[in-house]
Amino acid sequence: MTDINFYVSKQEGLENRLNIAYRLVNLAISRGLKIHILTDNIETSKQIDALLWSKEQASFIPHAIVNIESDQNHPELQNQINISHDFEPLHDCDYLINLSNLRPAFFSRFLKVAEILDNNEEILTAGRKRYSFYRDRGYTLEYHKL
Repeated sequence: MTDINFYVSKQEGLENRLNIAYRLVNLAISRGLKIHILTDNIETSKQIDALLWSKEQASFIPHAIVNIESDQNHPELQNQINISHDFEPLHDCDYLINLSNLRPAFFSRFLKVAEILDNNEEILTAGRKRYSFYRDRGYTLEYHKL
């Protein structure tokens, strides 16, 4: 069964959530996990893409933005990290990092899910609904206040 962790920033804003995602990506890479990052829109996908390219000059994190149009040759098979706002992975992955405000229908195919929230009321409310959904179905949940 999928393990689900909620990471909640005490601060508000997308930048804080992106930085949390960056730290989780680094941890997952060190464990050899295949990662899918889900965002709300192409702009957020581009922001996490830019962060993975530029956060640390000395390290490169191989990744790609995938979408419905780019799925000609199943690009998710070629990357350890995929970023998308409109693409459901066709194959099982190890780790889903959810930066969107929705519960992905495909979350249960992953070994682990990270739900990243900040102190914005709209984001917290949507996160509480997802937490209740997962809890009511018996998923293992952990909550981390950052």
